[in-house]
Amino acid sequence: MPEEIFRRITVFDTTLRDGDQSAGFAFSQEAKLTLVRMLATAGVDIIETGFPLSSKSEFNMCRAAALELKDFNQSFGGKTITSVLSRGLAHEIVQTAKVFEGGLSGTIHISLPVSKGHISAKLNKTESELLSMAVESASLAAGFTPNVQLGAEDATRTDYSFLLEYCIAVIEAGATVVNLTDTAGAASPEGMAELAGFLIKNVPAFSSGKAVLSAHCHNDLGLACANTLAALKAGCGQVEVSISGIGERAGNAALEEVFASLEEHPHIYKVRTGIISKEIGGLIAAASAFSGTAFSLMKPLSGWNIRAHASGIHQQSIARDPRTYCLSVIENINAVPERIVLSRHSGKAGVKLFAARRLDIELEENTALKISARIKESPLVATGITEFILILRDMDILPPSSPPPFTIEMFSEKISETTGSQSCTVEAELKTAGGKTLKVYAEASGMKEAILQALETLGEGSLNVKNIFFSGRGSSIRLYVEIAAPSGREYPIERAGSSSSRALFESCLDVINAEKIRKN
Repeated sequence: MPEEIFRRITVFDTTLRDGDQSAGFAFSQEAKLTLVRMLATAGVDIIETGFPLSSKSEFNMCRAAALELKDFNQSFGGKTITSVLSRGLAHEIVQTAKVFEGGLSGTIHISLPVSKGHISAKLNKTESELLSMAVESASLAAGFTPNVQLGAEDATRTDYSFLLEYCIAVIEAGATVVNLTDTAGAASPEGMAELAGFLIKNVPAFSSGKAVLSAHCHNDLGLACANTLAALKAGCGQVEVSISGIGERAGNAALEEVFASLEEHPHIYKVRTGIISKEIGGLIAAASAFSGTAFSLMKPLSGWNIRAHASGIHQQSIARDPRTYCLSVIENINAVPERIVLSRHSGKAGVKLFAARRLDIELEENTALKISARIKESPLVATGITEFILILRDMDILPPSSPPPFTIEMFSEKISETTGSQSCTVEAELKTAGGKTLKVYAEASGMKEAILQALETLGEGSLNVKNIFFSGRGSSIRLYVEIAAPSGREYPIERAGSSSSRALFESCLDVINAEKIRKN
């Protein structure tokens, strides 16, 4: 059987442009430069860093990113380049090209509408006038860089014959890439495959490899990843993605989702990328921190439930083979650690796993079965570490010398605001050994800082809250947090309640209580 040929495709990341310009975002220069380095380390081929002429500061950021990437490539032998966006106006293309002055390399990406509706509404031009504008833009940009990309906005709602004419004309004028854009997220995988296949078959430069057809899909109907994969299957040579899909409105095709699908089904798509899977988890965490975005608990690959298991049948299978309910590529990306959740749906296998992984305790089958029965009777949605320790103590499973856990008798929080500043106060009474109570108190500029400072007075060391996400509202709040203990162990914890501050306080207590058991 002949060896299969896998095409090498280009990964074009637009987190710092499309993601940056979405409502409520906008990265600082420090954030952009950090993500540039991380994206290059992860194997991204082209990093779109922004729209230089949108502001002076944006121009400076794009310039700084190009310089940063040049230094990175020289230090580590990389070949990643930056891309910047420009409108199709001659004077703006000339100014945009100055980002790459001084021997820097990069792509000038010129975005132009191609559907009748967009051409009329955005430019008040005819198709013929737009075509002339596109040819002039491509020709001008090609005088500054060999890497010219012409965007075809709203391509999926454009007449095939005009789109064909557009692609042929701009490539002849100097474009090396044409960007097939599903601007409003209106396409279907079948339609995207048909359109991409039509262009690749009928544009000689695409079929010969002289130019590349790229796919840029939006997620308004939830099909960005599927549409991108369909375009690849039809022969596109470049995909345009963003970290966790952040972008305008519902976002773009997510880098990690497209990559994971390609990794899981190599013989369907027959393509390869330069992406390094182990770097993706850090990218997701960094983009989340910089954008202030709490991703949905059910989000593919990065949602905090992606590796959480509450069903007894699932927990039993996970104990025997972790890959029964976790694909290898998800494990490799490792955006979220595995989490065993104890609820009324759990059984003895889940109890044994929870005890071993959270407390370093090995339980006998019969003991685990009795604990499971107790948990099934509990009114709690999920049994946390502290509640689990209390069950073990009540059933005399822990040795008499084992320290009792701290439990909350009273908790209060207060936020005071004065001109230009905020003060957060936390006060709690904790029940400890011998039924005694212990008061903790702290005041800080933020609630998280106040909680950590208050708990530090217990003398159990400092905790490091690494990732924290909230969902819900009103009296129904869900918190997911990853906390590093002084020992270096990391605990992924989820809590629910009516107060996000109390949920975080309880999560931190969980870690302190678990560490006390482990030390004993």
